[in-house]
Amino acid sequence: MISVSYTTRLTTTVLSMRIIADPNIAYVRDAFAALGDLCVVPGRDWTPEIARAADLLLVRSVTRVDAALLEASRVRFVGTATSGVDHIDLEYLSHKGIAFAAAPGSNATAVAEYVLSALLILAEQRGAVLKGMTAGIIGCGQVGARVTDFLGALGVECIINDPPLQEQTGAAKYRTLDEALSAHVVSLHVPLTASGSHPTVNLIGLDELTRMRNDAILINTARGGVLDEPALRTLLTRRPGMAAVIDCWCHEPDIDVELLQRAAIGTPHIAGYSDDAKLRATEMLYRAVCEFLSVPTEWQPPAAADTLRTLCLDEAETDEDFLRQAVFACYDARDDHRALAEIDGLPLAERGQHFDALRAHYRTRREFSAVEVLAPSDRPAFRALLRALGFGVVADTTG
Repeated sequence: MISVSYTTRLTTTVLSMRIIADPNIAYVRDAFAALGDLCVVPGRDWTPEIARAADLLLVRSVTRVDAALLEASRVRFVGTATSGVDHIDLEYLSHKGIAFAAAPGSNATAVAEYVLSALLILAEQRGAVLKGMTAGIIGCGQVGARVTDFLGALGVECIINDPPLQEQTGAAKYRTLDEALSAHVVSLHVPLTASGSHPTVNLIGLDELTRMRNDAILINTARGGVLDEPALRTLLTRRPGMAAVIDCWCHEPDIDVELLQRAAIGTPHIAGYSDDAKLRATEMLYRAVCEFLSVPTEWQPPAAADTLRTLCLDEAETDEDFLRQAVFACYDARDDHRALAEIDGLPLAERGQHFDALRAHYRTRREFSAVEVLAPSDRPAFRALLRALGFGVVADTTG
């Protein structure tokens, strides 16, 4: 009887449930086609007419979900395959009784690896080492916490600023914004919010930028709106020793090309775009949809491509030089910077298309956990560092 009941319920769901989804959600057809009548529509092409026929919407950050999209619809559930939710009007969904799910933390490891790659690039260019530096971590949710763990493993002192968490926990580890801004590295990991007791829109403006070190490295992998881009563009002109790493931009996909030209590293909002992160986000969203529909989870996420490979390192003088080899073999942010920089030679009308195409057709990128490093057996600290960053480690006893 139980089996028959389940089959009847699932059949009814498949026949009656209309799901509209962004095709850039990883494995979206494999995961959701069995749960209803699935239709995929590019995220920037959604209209109220499209949403009107849907029961479930599955989006990414490029689709704004609010009253303008949903007012005339019968939508019962909205899910986003992203950690951030600033593109979702949560108050409206709550008012209308529309269920909601996101994928918080799904991209935390990928973003931390991006930050580490960028810092290793800039440290090498400056002839500096990361160990002994300070880093202001502004926003310490799942992404900021992972970045803190990574940098702490390298011997970077992290100065954490997160007023909401400080109020919730009362923990002494949270510091003032001024203290965080005084660090060698300032890395932004806050959600984009315009209201509440701690809004983050233009959190880092001209005043905050001016209080930073002349040789500071500023990294934005949060949202474009948390940073005053015109102010940053001006300051980078005045302070040639300052470096900016920008992955998230205001007005995407129509980004500030002049700011891109001044950035040390500029990428098309892909810091969290590892295959592993995308798969985690889809799995989290799939489970939430199944829970909403009261059906068992049957889809099993596939094993990511290139499941495990072994990396042999060349001789190097320092642990940080060895680490650079391992990190760049997995992810080198300069590749994405070069791809985005091509936007400069395009007609204005094609620049936004180029930005979106880089995201939609992003290359295969695995996280550190997919690599085991053949590490020198006489460098125990380096081997411990690799493990702390998620690499597998194999002893190299040939040296």
